[in-house]
Amino acid sequence: MTPPTPSAPATVAGRALSDWSREGRFGTWYALGSADADEPPLGVLRIHRALLTPSGAQERLTSAVRSVAKLRLPGVPATVDLVREAGDVWLIVARPPVRTVADLLVTGAPGLDGGSAASVLNETAQTLLALHAAGLAHGSLTPDRVVLAPDGTALLTEAALATALAESDASPQDADVTAWAALAHTLGTAWAAPGTPAAELLARCSATAGSDGLAAARTTLTSGRTALPRDFLRRTALRTAAASAELAEPATESATPAEPTEPAPPGVAPDAQDTVLGKRHRTTPATPLTPTLEGGEEADEIVLRFGPGVPRSEEEALRALWEAPAPAPVRRRRRRAGRLAAAGALVVVAVVLWLLLRPTTGPAVTAVRVTAPPQRLTCGGTADVTGVVTTDGHAGPFKYRWLRSDGQRSEVLSRTARGGEHEVPVHLRWTVRGPGRFQGTARLQVLRPGTPPLEAEAAFTYACAG
Repeated sequence: MTPPTPSAPATVAGRALSDWSREGRFGTWYALGSADADEPPLGVLRIHRALLTPSGAQERLTSAVRSVAKLRLPGVPATVDLVREAGDVWLIVARPPVRTVADLLVTGAPGLDGGSAASVLNETAQTLLALHAAGLAHGSLTPDRVVLAPDGTALLTEAALATALAESDASPQDADVTAWAALAHTLGTAWAAPGTPAAELLARCSATAGSDGLAAARTTLTSGRTALPRDFLRRTALRTAAASAELAEPATESATPAEPTEPAPPGVAPDAQDTVLGKRHRTTPATPLTPTLEGGEEADEIVLRFGPGVPRSEEEALRALWEAPAPAPVRRRRRRAGRLAAAGALVVVAVVLWLLLRPTTGPAVTAVRVTAPPQRLTCGGTADVTGVVTTDGHAGPFKYRWLRSDGQRSEVLSRTARGGEHEVPVHLRWTVRGPGRFQGTARLQVLRPGTPPLEAEAAFTYACAG
């Protein structure tokens, strides 16, 4: 008899667990509330405990998660952390798998056509080829494992989990190719009108994958793009479908985790709260690993850092000054000098307090523009996207963030403008790895209290033959 699944706790890794959930092959997906109301929720997979009981399963899982994260693939949700908490192991990623291709096949969505199918197939093939080149495989590649990012791109949610947690196939990479061929047949039948050039192209891709492999099938797909609708690269219908997904509101009430009715896997204490990837105590998601912000002035601001300690407050400094013992009664001149020194110290402290506590409104931002490298990026290239924030010349800080077309975003960052500086540059360094073609769009948002943010964006292209 299968033991009942224990109730989910109210929080994981310090974030509220929402009521939304989705069953997966290896566990249950949930959404995690964000530390900032402006940030999207995270996704978290609660691994089935039974899958972690075999000897070495947890080590294989950790190794698989690390290996996939290091690849920084655009087609895999960024890994945030892997934690052990409340008797379970939780895989936290940059977004919950809310809208899947399986959802679209069941419920339908307006406007989906052969171009939509080709977009999904091209992006999943690119991700699988990159995994295979690294000696990995996805495994369990079915339509409910393909998730739509906000811009309509296709992401694979459970990369390498099958080989880590399930009995290995004789050739998991071959199983991926077979599954991709089946996906091509399914999408071609469902979304492409029968007898059209698009339907014929998708059928040919499915057959090519079975006979000549995934790389040949993807070449067939990309070389036959003239058979697809002219505007298919815009992903209009896929974007609309991704935007239509809604999540339940995150839980806000605290609750005591239920006593587990299923034994925890070996080595995991029911009340343990530790991390595998070392990011447990960050207040916001770690620097995205897929693709990633690397270098530049903003990269150092992504991660929360702690200084050498909390200094004594100005109030404590004043109290210490007032409570200092009075000088011993000596000659009048020395007493007078002591009083003058104390008065001078008070003046210095008062000036410091005023400088620290005075309001700083910061500069008024009047315009934003963004430029991206005009030349095409090649394999493993880094795009230095530059934003220029135009101000009224006043000194002070302003807040901003970067949003990328792959659905990733930076934290809210801060930059201080100098007095008289009317144009303040900020940078986003975006690294893309793996074979294939990719167009990245970076949007800069400058946040202004009480008013909509000022925005601008720019795009670059990436091409890698592998």
